[in-house]
Amino acid sequence: MRSALRRLWALGLVLLLLVAGTSTCERRLATSDRPADAYPVLSLEGYHRLLVVAPHCDDETLAAAGLIQAARRRGMEVRVVIATAGDGYIRATATWFRRPPRASDFVALGETRQRESLTALSRLGLDAEDVVFLTYPERRLGVLWWNHWDTPDRSPFTHRARNLYPRAFRFNAPYTGQSLLEDLRTLLQTFRPDLIVFPHPNDEHPDHRALSVFVRLAVAMEEGRDPEYHPQLLGYLVHYGQFPQPRGLKPTAFLLPPRPLESLEEWVQWPLTQPDRTAKRAAVEAYPSQLKVLGRFLYSFVRQNELFAPADAVIPMGTVDGAIWEDPEEVLGNRKGAGGLVRDPVKDNVIRWVAAGADISSLTVFRAGDSLWVGIELRRPPSPTYDYRVYLRAVFPDGTSTAHIGRWGVARRGDWKQYGRFLWYRVDLEELGHPTWLALSAETRQGEVLDFTAWYLLSVNF
Repeated sequence: MRSALRRLWALGLVLLLLVAGTSTCERRLATSDRPADAYPVLSLEGYHRLLVVAPHCDDETLAAAGLIQAARRRGMEVRVVIATAGDGYIRATATWFRRPPRASDFVALGETRQRESLTALSRLGLDAEDVVFLTYPERRLGVLWWNHWDTPDRSPFTHRARNLYPRAFRFNAPYTGQSLLEDLRTLLQTFRPDLIVFPHPNDEHPDHRALSVFVRLAVAMEEGRDPEYHPQLLGYLVHYGQFPQPRGLKPTAFLLPPRPLESLEEWVQWPLTQPDRTAKRAAVEAYPSQLKVLGRFLYSFVRQNELFAPADAVIPMGTVDGAIWEDPEEVLGNRKGAGGLVRDPVKDNVIRWVAAGADISSLTVFRAGDSLWVGIELRRPPSPTYDYRVYLRAVFPDGTSTAHIGRWGVARRGDWKQYGRFLWYRVDLEELGHPTWLALSAETRQGEVLDFTAWYLLSVNF
């Protein structure tokens, strides 16, 4: 008996050490070693209209409360757009109402969170007319993007399939991806922002990740409609591993980007004055429904600075690789011959660090005759025990869209080739319908998702 207990205690100790080591590693990945002054300060010179796009009620405050206040002081027009109604957070709803939530409770919490947003933003100097609630279903923006482009989704929380909130920007609009895209385009046309702050493409929350590509697509379509329109885009990060570090209310500390993302792009910061930090904390505290369950996390964004990564709405095919290759074999087996690469963060959590064959390091796209080839580069050669997927959404000028998926591994689907650490997927351009824009993402699975890339938006010139 004692021997069995000793073995049990030893196993428990090993597990405890593994968990502690994993947690320490994740925290280290979540922040940079560089000092805060290594990141240049964003300039607002020459900008006139700031649009802040948030997936949920509170993201606008966490990401850009200081920037909003500074823009107002400089005489800029500021508008905040909140995409979801805040009506799909089970834990917050159960905590707020102290019972297993019903559909009416999710609706009521959505209305509460919208009121909280108005209070928070008033503490940052905005009026109610500066705030737009699109009221699409929370935790469903990824579903609208991929599964419900033109057929309404029904929220499993509120049981609604349309925008029925009194504050809805377009009352009775269906819960579809096309409808959300139309709303964003309308706002761009009427407000005409020259500076847009929106979710970073690599944010790991499904709503943030989907809204990021929705915004970039709306901007790309407006740029196509009006060649003179080219707003500056700045991505902000809220959900990424254990970011931000350290957690908790530390107003004298700085926000620093996660280590895996720092090497992929240039980050800029906006310094907050002491009064701005005080106002930002007051705005965070206007969200009691969220502080009850996420208080330590929300307070972590009240720091001396805010972080942004400049972004492009689309990547022209010429930047990724717009060459038309008559013989694709010239490129498939030659990494350098593929031209430009879109890099993806690697070793960005413990699972991907260990599962190198599932860790995506880059994407490449090129055209060969009437085919489009998408290359997934991995840190190690691919394994047939993993499921590798390519997701393509083709978009046309009228807002219609088609979705396409290719799979390699456990359940192969489509035309694939393997060369070393590269997997190449071919799709027929006729099958895509010769779109104007093409959204691309890749993913690896083994039951659960092991790695996934951001959605990249390509301008396709056929």
